[in-house]
Amino acid sequence: MWLSRNVTKARKEFNVEYPALYSDDSNEFNCVQRAHQNFLEMYPVFLSQLFIGGTNFPRLASGFGIIYLAGRVAYAKGYYTGEPKNRSRGRFMVVGLLGLLGLNIATGLRQLGFFATCPAREWGFRNC
Repeated sequence: MWLSRNVTKARKEFNVEYPALYSDDSNEFNCVQRAHQNFLEMYPVFLSQLFIGGTNFPRLASGFGIIYLAGRVAYAKGYYTGEPKNRSRGRFMVVGLLGLLGLNIATGLRQLGFFATCPAREWGFRNC
């Protein structure tokens, strides 16, 4: 919602009318639009990983999800500067995404019977 609102505000500020997705005149608007578009491209991947990993590891999945979303905010704020290279400020979001991927793999292995109990308990966590 925050990213979408920022695109709407940028449309007004840089005078980019619908249905145009990008501006021929304003690189700043294009950066705001692209940050939102990139989030939407990755959102289904994030949600599916969060859901699957969260079935067996809800606390860990929540933590990795927060890291990912904080990285997305930093990515967008960096992109909003008008310099696309500044989006690298949010590169730590990869930690959240890779963490969720690891939880998905552990969930899959558990479903296949490789773990008799919850692996998180074996690693010292109280609850999965």
